[in-house]
Amino acid sequence: MHDSIQIRRFMATMQEYAVLASIGASTPPQYALDYEYRNADDWRALAYAYYFEIAWAPPQGRYWCVIRVLPAYQRRGIGARLYARLLDDLAQRGAAAMWLELDDTLTALAPALERRGFRELLHSWAFALDPRACDLAPFTTAYERLGGLQISTLAADLARGADWLPPLHDLYVSVAGDVPIPIHPHPAPSPEWLAQQAIGLPESLPEAFIIVRDGRRYVGMSYLHADADPWRLFQRVTAVHPAYRGRGIALVLKLKTIEYALRHGCHEIRTAVESNNPGMLAINRKLGFAQHEGLALLEKSLRAS
Repeated sequence: MHDSIQIRRFMATMQEYAVLASIGASTPPQYALDYEYRNADDWRALAYAYYFEIAWAPPQGRYWCVIRVLPAYQRRGIGARLYARLLDDLAQRGAAAMWLELDDTLTALAPALERRGFRELLHSWAFALDPRACDLAPFTTAYERLGGLQISTLAADLARGADWLPPLHDLYVSVAGDVPIPIHPHPAPSPEWLAQQAIGLPESLPEAFIIVRDGRRYVGMSYLHADADPWRLFQRVTAVHPAYRGRGIALVLKLKTIEYALRHGCHEIRTAVESNNPGMLAINRKLGFAQHEGLALLEKSLRAS
């Protein structure tokens, strides 16, 4: 333990945001959340912790917690001190429980977390597919189940001048609560945030943003993001409106993203699926996605039973 290391609250200044970026940049990209800043230009901070209430799913009083420590300063008790500070803050808020993610590459920490009262809620696994090795022929009849539903892309809807953002936002909000590991720390992110994801980021691919429509209503979506490696794509969200599930829409969405990857000569699609989503796990395995290490979602109760 280094007594010179201080734990204090974050101050919202440009300088401190830059410091947070440096720590976020040390997190493996496949596990960092999109609101963890990664443009590192200042290395004076060693670690940080933050939390926010899980407002998108009942019951109330559960908090998502993150602790990050620069690799060179790990195993010095810094994470333990941040954890103690989080517990104190959450106690003052009357929190019912805290959630943490544990990367599968950090399973050595599991016994310590278990001693502290954490239990696993679910697992999220990474999946990868080489689309060139995927035989799409057995799935040609999948499109017949759509009936009158239409398949489009965001690029096509933009080209025809469609008012795309309101129906896309409505769809996203209807399914956001089903995602246990959040892409955004709010139950209903703003339309502006969703628009940035769809068309406003350097990695955005409107032509690889697949949409299933029922008339003007968007009822299914799956979108890919580009990677620094031009042969790799990331599948971010595949979702179907609750009222339209059980009609094979998710499979069609996945097939369309694979077709896009094939047309553009891509060698890999990466995604992640949680253990509480057996339908999507089955689709990924049916299509030939290979399962890799991921992370566990852990919960600690903060109230006496």
